[in-house]
Amino acid sequence: MNKLELNNFLPYHLSVTSEMVSRALSKVYAGFGVTIPEWRVMVHLNHHGSLTPSELGIATSMDKARVSRALILMDKKALITREVDQRDKRVSHICLTETGKELFIRIEPEVLAWNARLADEMPSSQHDNLLQALKTVETWCKAQGYTPSENEED
Repeated sequence: MNKLELNNFLPYHLSVTSEMVSRALSKVYAGFGVTIPEWRVMVHLNHHGSLTPSELGIATSMDKARVSRALILMDKKALITREVDQRDKRVSHICLTETGKELFIRIEPEVLAWNARLADEMPSSQHDNLLQALKTVETWCKAQGYTPSENEED
């Protein structure tokens, strides 16, 4: 019978590393008054332009409650707007305001510089292989039926 050895258990290392990277990177945008959930929402809104809260949950791998709390905070800071869907009044489309876009533009070079410093810690081939391996794990998980929207609250 095999025994679980955390030192050789990939899910453990992925989880620990993911949390460490997320917290380390958050120090960059925390200086701009942005939380981890707010940053995740901001990045996806900047990329997609407009998303519903459900779409944000899937895109950010956050549960509904966490997305909702992030949107409330961002609304109070005037970083987002909500537009009610004309066909389905229960649905709202979220976009970054000009203030939100300007804040993203100020933060983006800082997170890119942080990412470059992390990448510089390894040979480029190792960086590329790691990125490809992570994408393979993500694809495998999706093929197993896991979707980010199934996440439970942290």
